[in-house]
Amino acid sequence: MRPKIRIEGTDAIARKLKAMGKALTRKTMLPILTDNVQPIADDMKANAARDKGDMAESVVVSERLSPRQQSLRVPIAPVEVYAGPGPLPQAIAKEFGNSRQAPDPFIRPAFDAGVDRAMKGIATDGIAAILDAAKKG
Repeated sequence: MRPKIRIEGTDAIARKLKAMGKALTRKTMLPILTDNVQPIADDMKANAARDKGDMAESVVVSERLSPRQQSLRVPIAPVEVYAGPGPLPQAIAKEFGNSRQAPDPFIRPAFDAGVDRAMKGIATDGIAAILDAAKKG
């Protein structure tokens, strides 16, 4: 006589796994990414030059790029957000310098200071979204 094994509850597990997979959609991830990258953009704004023009005011967090930036983009994830100044030539000159001015970086220092906090926040909020979806599953 062969022993019979009966497993119960697999439907509930499958339902929860499916709900967890649906948790990380574009609709869920955009606010998580934007909220955690915003402090980096705020730091960029605080350190951007305010001599003349609107470079500091052009710093935003967005999922969109200028047409030129978009043409150079190499996608690395299904959902991406970008922080930085708008497509202003003076931002590049300010960050890297040129033959007439020394570099006065404001983008890289903001990134370096905030990237660890942003990554931890994205991971924490993403895990929370998955666990919430599993509870609802």
